[in-house]
Amino acid sequence: MSKHGLVRKLVGDLPFLDSSPFEKLLDSCIRSKSVFEARRVHAQIIKTQFTSDIFIQNRLIDVYGKCGCLDDARKVFDHMPQRNTFSWNAVLSALTKSGALDEALNLFKCMPEPDQCSWNAMVSGFAKRERFQEALRFFVDMHCEDFVFNEYSFGSALSACAGLIDVNTGVQIHGLISKSRYSFDVYTSSALVDMYSKCGVVDSAQRAFDDMEVRNIVSWNSLITCYEQNGPAGKALEVFVRMMNCGIEPDEITLASVVSACASLSAIREGLQIHARVMKWDKFRNDLVLGNALVDMYAKCRRVNEARLVFDRMPLRDVVSETSMVSGYAKALSVKAARLMFSNMMERNVVSWNALIAGYTQNGENEEAVRLFLLLKRESIWPTHYTFGNLLSACANLADLKLGRQAHANILKHGFWFQSGEQSDIFVGNSLIDMYMKCGLVEDGRVVFEHMVERDDVSWNAMIIGYAQNGYGTEALEIFRKMLVAGGRPDHVTMIGV
Repeated sequence: MSKHGLVRKLVGDLPFLDSSPFEKLLDSCIRSKSVFEARRVHAQIIKTQFTSDIFIQNRLIDVYGKCGCLDDARKVFDHMPQRNTFSWNAVLSALTKSGALDEALNLFKCMPEPDQCSWNAMVSGFAKRERFQEALRFFVDMHCEDFVFNEYSFGSALSACAGLIDVNTGVQIHGLISKSRYSFDVYTSSALVDMYSKCGVVDSAQRAFDDMEVRNIVSWNSLITCYEQNGPAGKALEVFVRMMNCGIEPDEITLASVVSACASLSAIREGLQIHARVMKWDKFRNDLVLGNALVDMYAKCRRVNEARLVFDRMPLRDVVSETSMVSGYAKALSVKAARLMFSNMMERNVVSWNALIAGYTQNGENEEAVRLFLLLKRESIWPTHYTFGNLLSACANLADLKLGRQAHANILKHGFWFQSGEQSDIFVGNSLIDMYMKCGLVEDGRVVFEHMVERDDVSWNAMIIGYAQNGYGTEALEIFRKMLVAGGRPDHVTMIGV
């Protein structure tokens, strides 16, 4: 007899002398996530003396909440003749987990005596729904109300800091953790590694990891992802090897991060080895994120045939899978294949458009790159810095000053104020310098360079090459001198200009 059939038989046949059979039936409903069976049990409860039992009512709220049936949970709560703190927390948890945060906030304000669980539900609920500032406000208020933080309080607050890239608040919370009994808790420590990672503070992430007495797969994944996203990507592979040597079995998150690190390094040999492991672990074969990472890795390593093979074998695909193939074909100079893949996409995002525009630019089909940009605008796709960088490269290659100036105006219109500090964007600035220099407007290129708050070696090279090609040899040598003083690293491109 099936579990559902057993529930139906018990509900229909048994005279209940105490509430324990209902408790077991409700537990079964949670495991099966069956709203239908929960309602059947509820209907039977109503016919018994336990209809007003506070413990059973609380369990019903919990069951409906965990089955995702918020309306039923709220009805039970609203009709309760008596409530205790658990009643309030059960419905509060159901509201926050379902994303009904404003309703949860109103309920929280009405609570006669919120406890640690109530506060944690608010901090966690707002953090998970990316309302990070409010999550941190609840965390601070919880502290002001003299409630003791636990691992869930700290973990949710650190998640909010990571979402805001607010390392200063994260450091303050780290200080509180150090003074608490959770300083070596694996959940809290993993959240610390993740927070420092997402804030780009790699050394602190590594220290938090090294300080852990016990580590789990989440801890290792956080550090591997830290190096994969912030660099050096080679360290991600080193941490992965260390993890394997410790006998920790990787999961799909580990493998996707390591494959992405291989893509960044163009480390095809290591990527092939990891792919072979994936094929041995059958449970990962159909994972969408891992499949996307493998397609992207092969595409970035210019192994477009292997990328296509993985792509074709994926049971599920999304815009990320298809965009990786567009990018792979474009980088392999198979722009026709890239355009065909792009045209067949059911859904496109700006990354897809950028990949194809870049492909046309890199393949010397600059007019087509410009036409594609104009089509992007007509489709009301919001361009990114990468879109404009590739458009400017096309304008530079065409020596089309009029179009280049229009692109510059578009950049300012879209808010890429690369000359004004916080939103400094080196890629756009470098592309503008290159465009103006190739169009012979040396002074305009110089003005862009002077207004850049941040520069890299490409910025210096663009100026040196630009001056040299326009007959400004003395100025080229002076910029080269300044590059050395600023700590720039000359390469073969620099030497060509000098």
